[in-house]
Amino acid sequence: MQAVVATNITITASLAAVFRYLTDLKYHYLWNPQVRNISATGQLKLGSRYKTESVVLGITIKATNVVTDFKPLKELVIENSLGPVQYSARFRLSPQSNQTRVQLQVTLSTDAVTYIFTGPVLKQLALRELRTDLQALKIAVENKLQ
Repeated sequence: MQAVVATNITITASLAAVFRYLTDLKYHYLWNPQVRNISATGQLKLGSRYKTESVVLGITIKATNVVTDFKPLKELVIENSLGPVQYSARFRLSPQSNQTRVQLQVTLSTDAVTYIFTGPVLKQLALRELRTDLQALKIAVENKLQ
């Protein structure tokens, strides 16, 4: 099963400010409320590896994440190829006057029989989570700038 989910948001902040929040692991707790533990701190770069523990729908999910694409102020791709659900999260940033548009596309895949039958539901839940995360990113960045 594979599902692609995409959403976007416009943040009233510079590309640099938004990219800093996306690439600094100390801020991930602010905009990704499901994250309970991150094994590393500091700035992400191409090839960065770190482990996370998140709680999604009451289920603890452990993941090993790798930054597979990194274009400063433009794009960040984080992939997890372990566990029952694998994903690739692609953040694309583009300037819009004094704002930054963030597009987030996540590809979820699994071979687990349990998830194959719940594909449409999983896709809707993922979209809800992505929208929540981007709204939290918007609040965190915009409040920091005030």
